[in-house]
Order: sequence, then C-alpha cells, then structure tokens
Amino acid sequence: MGKKKQTLAFVPGFVSIAPSIWVQDPKSITTNPPYAQRQQHHLPRQRPHLSFSASSSPLPLPSASEATTQGAPDLIIITSWTGALPKHIAKYTLSYNQLYPGVPLMVITTTIWDLAIHTTETKIRDIAPAAKYLLTSPVPKSRILLHAFSEGGAHKAVCLARAYLLETKDPNIRIPIRAFIFDSTPGTPRYASNVAAFKRSLPRNPAARALGVPVGASVLAVTWVMFIVFVGYENNLISHTRRALNDEALWVDVRKAPRTYFFSERDDLINWRDVEKHGVESAEKLGVRSLLVRFRMSGHCGHARGNEGVYWGAVRRTWEAWDAGTGRGADDVVGVMVNGEENSCGAGESVAGCGESAGRRHPVLTCVCCGEKLED
Repeated sequence: MGKKKQTLAFVPGFVSIAPSIWVQDPKSITTNPPYAQRQQHHLPRQRPHLSFSASSSPLPLPSASEATTQGAPDLIIITSWTGALPKHIAKYTLSYNQLYPGVPLMVITTTIWDLAIHTTETKIRDIAPAAKYLLTSPVPKSRILLHAFSEGGAHKAVCLARAYLLETKDPNIRIPIRAFIFDSTPGTPRYASNVAAFKRSLPRNPAARALGVPVGASVLAVTWVMFIVFVGYENNLISHTRRALNDEALWVDVRKAPRTYFFSERDDLINWRDVEKHGVESAEKLGVRSLLVRFRMSGHCGHARGNEGVYWGAVRRTWEAWDAGTGRGADDVVGVMVNGEENSCGAGESVAGCGESAGRRHPVLTCVCCGEKLED
C-alpha cells in the first residue's frame, strides 16, 4: 500500500506532499463548507460604511458574492513564519479561499531548527518536492502569488526559487511569481531582535524569565560580537535572504511583479525601518511598484488582525496591479500608515507620512480609503 498522505491539522482539505509542504485539494475548496461555517468568527470584519470600487486603493476583502476568479492567480503560495500553528495559518488560507474562490494554495512551513541549524543546501533539497509539483502539475502554474511571513517565510521562499532553478536546469526558466506580499520581512541582523526572539522562547514563569533574560542576553552579546568580527555583517542568512528577494536571477520578470510590504512600529522582532527600506530599495533598483503599509499598533505577523479591510484590500490591489499590467509606474513607492484612528474619510484608519523612509525616493502617500494623494 502507498503511504497515506497527511492532513494538516485544523486546515481540512490540505495534504502533505513532503515534510513541511502542504497543498490544498481544489475539490475541498468548495466541498467543505462546514469548516468555513465553523470559522465565521475568524472572517475579516467588514465596515459597512466603506465603499470601494475596483480602481480604488486599496480594496477591502470582498464578500463571497463579490469574490471572483477572473484574472485570479493559478496558485497562491504561503511561506509561514517560523513555528506558525496550523490554526493561525488557517485564518489566511480561509481568507484567500474567499478572495479567490477555487484557486488552490500551497503552504510551506518552517521550524526554528530548520531555519537556524540546517544548511541552505539541505533546505533546498527538502523543498525540492514543491518545485517539482509546480513544474509537473497537470494544471499550469504560471501565475503565482507569493505571501511570505517573517524571516523564516522569506528564506523558505528564496530556497523554493533556488530549488526551482535546479529542477529546470535552465537559468532562463525561473519561478513565475507575479506578485509578492511580504509580512514583517525582510529585516536585517540586529542584536535587539535576537534578544526579543530569545525572550519569546522562554517559559512564561516569572522566575525563569528573570534568570533567563540576562543570561541569554549576555550569551547573545558575546555571540553577536564574534559574528560581526569573524563572519561579517553581510555574510549571514538574513542578509542573504534580503538581497535574494531582489535577485533577478531567481524570479521571472521580477521588475514587473508588484509587491506589498506590511510592517509595524510595535514589532519587536523585525525593525519596521528595515522592511520599509527594502521596499524603497526595490523601487529604486528594479523600478517595481511597492506598496508600504505601516501599522502603529500591531505585533509581529499580526497586522491582519483588526485591520482586515486594509490588509486584504492591499493584497488584492497588489495582484490586480500585475494582472492589469501596472506593476511598473510613476508612483513606484506608495506609503500608507494605519493608526487605528478615524480620519477625515471616516474609514477607521488614518494615514500619515512614512516619514523616515530610507533612500532617495520618498513614498507617495495615499489614503487607504479613498485613494487620494496626501501631503507628507
């Protein structure tokens, strides 16, 4: 008997094609309504007083009756943050099923062991089944939307692109990602981020944290100094991933693929300035349109919670920019800030300047509800 495919817990309809690689059965997208009904409390909350059109920026997540598959992706790939629980991933897969009914999803997960211990060669070998699936699927996968979360997800996305090249054995046949969504990534190597990540790994016991934090911070400080001196600031996984996301040798027509960056001032793992800077650099280097959505209050990889209309509207707007052939344009960098306060449009989110954006090009500020240009 053949080996039985695993089912991803809490996400019915997904099967494992290899460790950490899950694919949604297209039939399950429409034949599994009980699960969707059980999860109604997870659906994006709509604001009835908002009115968006297909040309406004960004768009809210449509209702099931408004969703369409016309011009939709062939496949949506989610590379989750390190250690993401299936029940958390399910919130995104369900929203995508509503946004693009009938479009299958691939979910690629990662663990801290895989991210920090395994070599890049091992990761590329382990993710090869995903590349083979894309190349051998009976249904063409030439219009892919990639949604990468945090450093773990961004790094897995890069490994997938490298595995795809190895499978094709042709440098001219690269993975056809047509639009990129980056949530809380990419960052840069920072000591403070390492300490924050270490604190999160400690037990909630106050005594353990009181002892563990100073000891861990001291060990990390020594490791950080040795890292900078002997390895070099640019010779590490985070820096390599950051550069690879703009590497034209990895992604097909990357100059035509629009992208959106979600980040927050409250993120204690990834500095928001690092993410914003990458968006500006992408526009300057590649001429690609970048939408920068900066939140004030959300945590790491938690921007969609409470901001569903803005979040999923930006996702849809990003794909539409490629589908309409407007991945490149005069407004190469569009910046919005979500404060969680009422603005003059009454949309429930206020917009301000991205302010300290790095680089020569300053983001064009756009209202998240009416799409009008704003003064910095």
